[in-house]
Order: sequence, then C-alpha cells, then structure tokens
Amino acid sequence: MKRRIIAAAALATFSFATIGANALPLMESNNDKIEVVAKADREEIKYEELPEDVKTAFEESQYGEWDVSKVYKVDVDSQTQYELTITDGSQSGILAFDESGNMVQ
Repeated sequence: MKRRIIAAAALATFSFATIGANALPLMESNNDKIEVVAKADREEIKYEELPEDVKTAFEESQYGEWDVSKVYKVDVDSQTQYELTITDGSQSGILAFDESGNMVQ
C-alpha cells in the first residue's frame, strides 16, 4: 500500500511538472522509488528547418505526398529525432526520423 501511495504521489508530481515543459518522462518503478529513465524534450519547428537528409527521406518515402501539419525536434537521451505529423484526407500519422534521415520507431 505504501508503494502505491508513493507511486501515485510521484506520478502526480511528475504530471504537473511536465504540463508546461513539453517533456515526457518515462518512469520505472524500483521497489520504493521511481526513477526517470528517459526524458524527451520536444520543440515545434518549421518544415524548412529540417535537415536536408530528413526532408529527402520523407519526400522519397511512401508518404511523401501527404501533408505535413506539424514538425517537432525531439531530444531523447542525447539523440535528436524529428517527428512529422502527416495527414492524407481522413488518415493521419506520425513519422520519426533520426538526423541522417533514417526512419525510427
């Protein structure tokens, strides 16, 4: 019971702390403590600000004709990735690329 209360309090604290910070902490429970395992910082950028390798990879992919509605630069564990929110009529999705233009999951 004590673990559940501590976990709930910690989760609530992390939730309120990240609402305005654009950060998504991934947490792992280890007995009576919760550790932040990874932290992703997101920054919205313009499509034109993407590295050329990322733009080329997207445009040459099967989704290259889809519309890009949002682009985020995401730093995960000291690695930069780019997330593109794309739409095509009634379908939508998110593609992620590393700095070299390789698609990541």
